[in-house]
Parts: sequence; C-alpha cells; structure tokens
Amino acid sequence: MKWHPLFHGFIRHLYFSRITVTGAEHVPPTGSLMVLCLHRNGAVDAFVYRGAISGMTFMVKAGLRRSPMGRLFFDGVEVTRHSDGAKPGDNLEALETCVQHLRDGKRLAIFPEGTSQLGPRHLPFKSGAARIALRYLEAGKPLRVVALGIHYECPWAFRSRVEVVISPPLTLAPGSRLGEIRESFTRALEEVGANFPDGEWQDLAQKFAYIATLGTKHRYFDALKSFERRLPDEAVAALKNLEDKARGRRVLRHQGVPLFPLRMPWAYAILTALLALPVLAGALLNLPPLAVAWWAGKRFPDDTNVIALWRILTGVPLLAIWAGMWALTGSAWLLAAYLVLTWLAVRGWYRLKKTAVVAWNGTFHPDLRADALAVHHAVLAALETPSHENFPAHATPAA
Repeated sequence: MKWHPLFHGFIRHLYFSRITVTGAEHVPPTGSLMVLCLHRNGAVDAFVYRGAISGMTFMVKAGLRRSPMGRLFFDGVEVTRHSDGAKPGDNLEALETCVQHLRDGKRLAIFPEGTSQLGPRHLPFKSGAARIALRYLEAGKPLRVVALGIHYECPWAFRSRVEVVISPPLTLAPGSRLGEIRESFTRALEEVGANFPDGEWQDLAQKFAYIATLGTKHRYFDALKSFERRLPDEAVAALKNLEDKARGRRVLRHQGVPLFPLRMPWAYAILTALLALPVLAGALLNLPPLAVAWWAGKRFPDDTNVIALWRILTGVPLLAIWAGMWALTGSAWLLAAYLVLTWLAVRGWYRLKKTAVVAWNGTFHPDLRADALAVHHAVLAALETPSHENFPAHATPAA
C-alpha cells in the first residue's frame, strides 16, 4: 500500500478545521478518469484534493521531489516546467506515462495552470492536459473528465476551513479536436472556480461569502460564486460604514471580518474562557514545532500561496519528532496527557479564535454591533433576492 495518501490524510486533518466536498456524486466509481484541478495554494492543494477523490495519481513538478524532504511529502508522475529549464521533448516520456495510466483504467490528476496563485482569477491554462486527452482518444475510447475547484476561507491560516467543488462529468468522444477539448476544459474549470475583475473585488467577495455562512446554511462557494460578477450596493456601503467606524479602534477580525455576537454576548465570553484553557495548554506543550512553523511561514515564502506549504513542510516533521520525544519519557500518563491536550488544541483552535473575536468586540465595542449586523443582513438579503435584483448592473468594489 502506498503511504503518501495516508500521510496526506494526516496533514489534512491536522492543518484544516473542516473540508467540505460538494459534487462527490459526479465521480464515476470505476474506470479511467482525468481530474482537472484549479491551483490556488501551492502543493497544499494536492493534499486537500486527495481527500475529495481517492486513488488519484498527480502530475507533479519534478523539482518538488529532488530532495529527500520533497520525496517524503510528494509523489506522482514527474514533469519539468519550461520555467525550470525544460526543453522540447523532455516530458514526452512523462506524458506517455500519463496516457498509459488512463488506459489502464486509473485516475490522473492534473493542474492545467501549471503553478498556483491566490489572485482574483485563474492563471492561463496550459495545453498539456488537453494533449494527454487527445492522445488517449487515439485508441478510440471515450474519456471521462471532472474539474475540481478549491476555496479556502483563509489559505495560509492554521485550521482554516476549505471547500472542494467537483463539476458534473464531461465525456470526450474519439475524434475530438484539441481546440474543442481545451474549450471544454476551460468551461468546466471556470464553473468550479470564482473569477473576479481585480483583487479589491475579490477581497470584498470573499468577506461577503464568509459573512453569508455565519449562522446560516449558506455554503461559502455558492456565496462566492454569487458575487463573481456583481456586488450588492447595500452590503458594500454597510461594510464601508462599519470599517470607517472601526478605524483607529482595536476591533478584532476573523477571516478579515469584524465579528460581533448575534445574541447573548456573555455566552461567547464564557465559551472563550472554556476553550482557552485546553487550547493554550496544548499549544504550550507543542511550542517548539509551532514556533518553527510560524517562523518558516514568515521567512521562506515568496508569496502568500506558499505560506501554508512552508508551515507544513517544517511543522509536520518537527511535530512527529517532538511527539516521539514525549513518548521517550517512559511515562504512559505523561504521553496520554500530551496527546489528549494536543488533540483538544487542534480541535478547538479555530473555534477559540472565532469566539474570542466575537467576545472581544461584543465586550469592548458594543456600539458597533448594530452596524455589523447591518452588513450581515445586507449580504443575506442580496443572496436571497431572486436573480439578485438589488445588485447594480455594473457594480464595483468602490461603489
């Protein structure tokens, strides 16, 4: 049995608070399957995607596996990118391996963008996936394809929540042309992604999508997609009013949003106090790996899309070593206490941060609560209005 899927499962459960998969029913139970993956958060995306569809083999950048540490974390069919000095013909063997993998009835996962970015829209799609599909179709058999989108509440944050969206399957028939295949791939990928005119628009849409999930059954991706082309005037104005009033004050934020209690402010203060003890105790018991992971996330990334990756690459091995040192104490009780408090800290981290923000703002800035609720109501009203009738025809973030 390959151990990488199990290792990636451990990483998923450790680093993320909740991973929601939508569209799992679209995945064929057996047979060849090409999986097209939007690329947002560095190699961490693959760790998350692996939990959405089992049995996938990834096309992976060769540079990721050059070191022992890289081989520890990554597996798959290695390809060299042009930006890394690849020459024409260098990847022919890898591409044939991918085609054969599909012809053997297996699942192949590809990142058509080639690299990741957390910007407002996807990067240009390369032709490699379409060429592999075209080569497969030469055998005269149809090919099933699904597209995967990934949406993080906060891509670099420890214990963030994530949603994976799987598109309805499309079937490529033998005789399809390269241009037709590329167009169908683009449509499928854009269906499961969210693309915005610019970064300011994206920032507002992500805040509104997060706000939409608070105390409701709205899904983050559905809300995000709703704000892809239009932003509601009332919500934009309400958020601007709240931010203006909060300026210069120590108002805390969660996922970039000032949170306030919907009701019973005192209840959040009590919950924060109850969560703080085990979470902080567990964090203190794991201070060395946490500190190194935090430092690595500050020191090594050249962009926000690899912060989580650097934290995982350093923090996970150190956590394993640190846990081993606790095991070497020889005391079963000490080890049990360490494991229980660590588990409680991991499980409670997200909830503690969220409730602490609500408790602080509700206690020290109660005058802003009505303004925060106005933002919440405006976002929900926009989502619940049929056809978004209250959205301006050409909304802009500065409206």
